[in-house]
Amino acid sequence: MKTKLQNENMPTYLGVYNSLYSDIIEGIYPPNEHLPGETALSEKYGVSRNTLRQALAILCEDGMIIKSQGKGTIVAPKNSKASVEQTTTPLLSMSKLPVNSTVLSYNYGAPTDIARDKLSLSASDIVLACYCIFKSDDTVLGYSFTQVPAAFFDELSLDTSREESIKELILETLFKFTKTLDMTMKLIYANEIEMKFLNVPLQTPLLLIEAIHHNKMKLPIARNKFYFLPEYYHINFLLNN
Repeated sequence: MKTKLQNENMPTYLGVYNSLYSDIIEGIYPPNEHLPGETALSEKYGVSRNTLRQALAILCEDGMIIKSQGKGTIVAPKNSKASVEQTTTPLLSMSKLPVNSTVLSYNYGAPTDIARDKLSLSASDIVLACYCIFKSDDTVLGYSFTQVPAAFFDELSLDTSREESIKELILETLFKFTKTLDMTMKLIYANEIEMKFLNVPLQTPLLLIEAIHHNKMKLPIARNKFYFLPEYYHINFLLNN
């Protein structure tokens, strides 16, 4: 394989990036606080607004700041969640903003064709299907769609007479009982269903992770689809060899 090497000067925006990064780390711009506007920042660091935007774009990619349409740019909260084990839904544990409310809707019924295929079910089986929206104050961060076969309700300690038990299952219990996960990740663009849940325009880029949960007997006990608005999440996977 041929490789072409080019020696180039460091782009101007990287110098601004380094200065902003240092100021954020040193607390000049505290977590959860808004950054000054582009005009003020470009004047402070002595660069054009275009150069500043390039630096801000990289800071956003690196999870240092969060840009929200119509709400300005804030410094991301410090992330102290570095647990090896995933014991809650990633829509909670990997959020850059504090999740302080959830909205659940659920029903019981026959499995969809794809659920029958991925969870090894028959048409006569009963499945819990649950949507859960995750919010930080008035900001929607993402949502999940979960399917759990009734055959595993007892194993998962689900009390169907208590809505709080369903909430616990979706947010935590399912992950504590999961021994292995088969996951696929893809970039998608919001359709009409996702627009409704996330309150975003059509074709907004989203990160979708689909996960099949298996118990210690290697049986599929649930299917999850996690829809992330990328600007609000830092997806972190740890590999232990």
